[in-house]
Amino acid sequence: MRGIVAAGLLATVFVRPACAQEASRAELPAGAETAPRADDAVDGTGSGAIVVTGSLIRGLPREYMASPVFTRDRIDIDRSGAGSTAEFMLTIPQNFTGDLSEFATTGAGIGSPLGDATTYNQYDGFAGFALRGLASDATLTLLNGRRMPSVGMTESPTVSVLPSMLIERIDIIPDGASATYGADAVAGVVNIVTRKPERGLEVEVRNAVATETGKTELQVSALAGHSWNSGSLYGMAMYQKRAPFTRDPVRVSDEYLQIDELPDELLTGLYAGGQQTFGDFTYSLDASYFERERKSQQRYLDEPQYNRRFHTGTSGYAFYNNLHWQGRGLTAIDLHVDYGRNDTNSDARRVTGKPSFRNYSNTLFVAELRGQAQLFRLPAGAVIAAAGAQYRAETLWTDATIFFNRNGGSRKTRSVFGEVNVPLVGADQAVPLVRSLTLSAAGRYEDLGFDTAFSPKLGLRWQVDRSLALRGTYARSFLVPRFRSTIGIAEQVSIGLYPYKFLDPALQNPALPAGQTLVMYRAGANPDLKTQNADTFTIGADFTPTFIPGLTIKADYYRIKITGRVGKPSPEDSLSVADLQVFNTRNPSQAQLQAVLGNPDVFRRFAEVPGYNGGELTFFDNAGQVPASLLSQIQLIADIRSQNFAIESTDGIDLDLNYRTRLLGGTASLSLSGQYILDLSLKAGGSAPVSRLDGYAKPADLRLNGTVAWGRDGFSIGSMVNFVDGFIDDRPGQPRRQVGSFTTASLFTSFDLGRLSQASWLRDTALQFVVANVFDQLQPRIEGGVVGYDPYNNPPNPRTVAVTLSRRFGAR
Repeated sequence: MRGIVAAGLLATVFVRPACAQEASRAELPAGAETAPRADDAVDGTGSGAIVVTGSLIRGLPREYMASPVFTRDRIDIDRSGAGSTAEFMLTIPQNFTGDLSEFATTGAGIGSPLGDATTYNQYDGFAGFALRGLASDATLTLLNGRRMPSVGMTESPTVSVLPSMLIERIDIIPDGASATYGADAVAGVVNIVTRKPERGLEVEVRNAVATETGKTELQVSALAGHSWNSGSLYGMAMYQKRAPFTRDPVRVSDEYLQIDELPDELLTGLYAGGQQTFGDFTYSLDASYFERERKSQQRYLDEPQYNRRFHTGTSGYAFYNNLHWQGRGLTAIDLHVDYGRNDTNSDARRVTGKPSFRNYSNTLFVAELRGQAQLFRLPAGAVIAAAGAQYRAETLWTDATIFFNRNGGSRKTRSVFGEVNVPLVGADQAVPLVRSLTLSAAGRYEDLGFDTAFSPKLGLRWQVDRSLALRGTYARSFLVPRFRSTIGIAEQVSIGLYPYKFLDPALQNPALPAGQTLVMYRAGANPDLKTQNADTFTIGADFTPTFIPGLTIKADYYRIKITGRVGKPSPEDSLSVADLQVFNTRNPSQAQLQAVLGNPDVFRRFAEVPGYNGGELTFFDNAGQVPASLLSQIQLIADIRSQNFAIESTDGIDLDLNYRTRLLGGTASLSLSGQYILDLSLKAGGSAPVSRLDGYAKPADLRLNGTVAWGRDGFSIGSMVNFVDGFIDDRPGQPRRQVGSFTTASLFTSFDLGRLSQASWLRDTALQFVVANVFDQLQPRIEGGVVGYDPYNNPPNPRTVAVTLSRRFGAR
């Protein structure tokens, strides 16, 4: 069935254009590349720029890399028809909206059970990567190989403020990588590599309109560079204005609701940097500043008094400093000092109520010293090692005291790390069926203050011949609990009467019904949380047959198991699941009860107990107000704060195929990438695993992205197709319904006007037309859903016609 779907996808893909802003990928000879890919050899000299390969070591050839790497570049972004980086990232099959959706109100209630960023991101619309269908906290996002500061309560960096014109490419390592990059690199690492032109000026204007509502979008960007013998400078300015996209109302719970699926947005930014060489030393600096404002609305057409308006303003800046010393050969030392800060203010208001304001500040400081050198030589080649140390400080401040009685907090991390690459067999040794065999080993130790973690990683790559390579990795990675889980939501204590499965009949209170006991619940943040550890195994093959020039196929199988996953036991499970009793306190002493009630982080204490105060809900301003007669009857403290109690597991298959050949006097190219998730499940305590796959607000098991292109003499044309498999609407209390698959296609063409015309005034000018969702396909309907569809798998994608005009001035 799914094989037929994949074949049908390829049959529906037309021809893929290349953006004329660069050399058209579709016009190159078979086997050529437009730019270095992430798995190519990395220059070991110069400015110390890092190309993500899953390794700390620069200068390694492609045949030494054991981790899988997928790359998407500017041409892919343009071909998708996406109006922003946040929209484009959803065309990558390994990535999901997760708990960070760019799509404003559609994020309401959407996200994985463990991804509670949704609540705080509901109308802020910050977009982050979430690989493998796991929550965003399991994916590490980098900018030019460096960490980015988080934004607001989402506690994750956002790519929604990065203009697509600034991006050179996006490298994705869907593999455990904490040994190399530190905390949170569990599902993988995403590195966004930016453009840094050395000369000339490039101006780009993009105007787009949605055919259904007339929603418009305007983007204007200018990118310039200048270089001299020993250095260079670059700078970019961008402006983006998007009108809201609002479809017809949806009937939910017997009333009509209308929301802004894509909100009104204004984004401006400045990005600049440069480098200067002094003998063997090179100093480089990259800086950025952005401002973003978003507005959206919820409209209850039958009860307009409940209409809500949302506004978010965000600004941020960052500085990335690097001092690079280049010794002989591959010997080098780098010193990084980075600092970034983001400030967010949000307000939500009803027509008849008072507005609610929230303000947040996030900062990140990183200092890292790293070096590499050749240790010695083996018959197969040089043994190269890299090692270093890092200090990292993160802070989060907010005035939303209902969530943070402490107004936020900080986390300081110290780590040491190292890596060695050992070539066991080389091509010169003429070993049958072994062109090369390379072993890599890495390790990282981090002291997080509240916990420590050690992450090893082993990788093996066997290059059988020029056509076939086999590779595999094993990694122990880790992720840290979010601030809001450790010092975040202020604790509340409640007292009530509940059935308790493990109540000893001999201890039954005769004044209470049989099987029931008086329970004190404590809910909120938990400062005693520890790191969450993950074991990741990946095995794959790279096939580049010499008998079919221009063809490359990559296939991988992956498996991830996260233990100690942070989650919140439900009140019912805390009283009925045996494995969760470790968090509870049976027959607590008065001292234990008073310790919970008197915790300074408790912001509310209340009881609703039959026989006390007439069974009415009663609030207590302080611990001393709770009567001793009530405390003396409590037989259980049930802890439903965030806990390290769950096990999350997933495994699946990746495919990445690229082919390029000469056709009709030009060059045709075909690409197909996909992810098929075999299993994604969550196990809490001793209960049976619960599937988090193929359901409402759960990842679809199969996602494909395919493109075909043809280009000749400055003209190219093509299409990109995205496919999301169907799933079951499995919401509790709703009839189970089959939700169909969803396929969309973009159609685009580009013209290098300077090559197509002899007019001197058109020199270095490119024009591109893109129609996103060319057939104006609507997402499969979800009956009774808040927005009428599942934004987790199928976010808004209205048919949009875009025209982009770009012009270069001066040499590239």
